[in-house]
Amino acid sequence: MNYWIRAYDNKKYRVADFIHDNGYVDWNMRNHFEVGDIVFLYATAPLSRLTFALEVTRTGMTWKESADDSEYFISQEHYDHWLARRETTPYVRYSLVRELHSPYLSFHNLMEHGLGGAPRSPRRLQPEVIDYILSHFE
Repeated sequence: MNYWIRAYDNKKYRVADFIHDNGYVDWNMRNHFEVGDIVFLYATAPLSRLTFALEVTRTGMTWKESADDSEYFISQEHYDHWLARRETTPYVRYSLVRELHSPYLSFHNLMEHGLGGAPRSPRRLQPEVIDYILSHFE
């Protein structure tokens, strides 16, 4: 099992609303995720902290197998970009494990405990930062 971090921008897509409404989110799959991996979602500014712990429950899905989430897009540009490439992109399903509210999971604290840079694209986490995150589960 691997631990990952993945950033999201609430100005483009209402990720938190989709997860609250459905208990999971389907996302394009650029990395080699495996069923059972844990993904921490990081909300970009102004929150700048981890907001969800999710488990990978499906990989390699087609867009037709993924949920219809078109009503959750905020940015027309982002939606149009997704439409243009949706048929050629595999998808991954992240199922909700826990919503995270701890102020200790902020960008600043994560950096002090081994994050190594601003989360942008999905990447694996190192043991030091994993231990820190897990120690602050509510």
